[in-house]
Amino acid sequence: MARTRIKLCGMTNANQVRQAVDLGVDAIGMIVSANSPRVVSMEQALAIRAVVPAFVSLVGVFVDTQATDINSMAAEMGLDVVQLHGDESPEILESLKFPSIKAIRARDAETVRQGIAAFSESRAILLDPYHHTQHGGTGLRLDQSLWPRHEDNPYQARLVLAGGLSPENMFESLQVLNPFAVDLNSGVELSPGQKDMVRLAAAILEVQRYDYDSNN
Repeated sequence: MARTRIKLCGMTNANQVRQAVDLGVDAIGMIVSANSPRVVSMEQALAIRAVVPAFVSLVGVFVDTQATDINSMAAEMGLDVVQLHGDESPEILESLKFPSIKAIRARDAETVRQGIAAFSESRAILLDPYHHTQHGGTGLRLDQSLWPRHEDNPYQARLVLAGGLSPENMFESLQVLNPFAVDLNSGVELSPGQKDMVRLAAAILEVQRYDYDSNN
């Protein structure tokens, strides 16, 4: 049975992580090295690591960070996966000691096509709306026309949909694009880094509704 995976990003406190895990998310994302209101300290990261159970992945988001720094921070924080959310070159993959997700800021179809080709060895490709200064968490929705067609994804990369996903638009987005996973952040927040658990639960229910309809 096909199932859409759910990553909840921009987490900053352990109590909300524990609640999110109970609601059924598959991965917890922390902003580790970026100019973001959701960035976590080492103390926060370790507190979050302590409440993430087995079979739920802990993902650290890095923006234009050197591979040696990524490896050392990921090891200290106990990360399972690293997410590259800047303008990294594909050569960085050779130096990483952790599985990676590559985020592509989807400016146009060619940017998406080239990004998928360059980072085909990553575990997944996350498509995020382009913003000229911010790297994720903007609340902008992805232009659905930029979602890769089958012929634009010859490597069969696992595609993650990000960008302004909420209970209100989740089902329709899944129907149109059918991603491997979704990345939730600003669409289920009270304020940057503080999630609205009611909205999160509603968004997860929409994912589950889509999966049920798709499998029956």
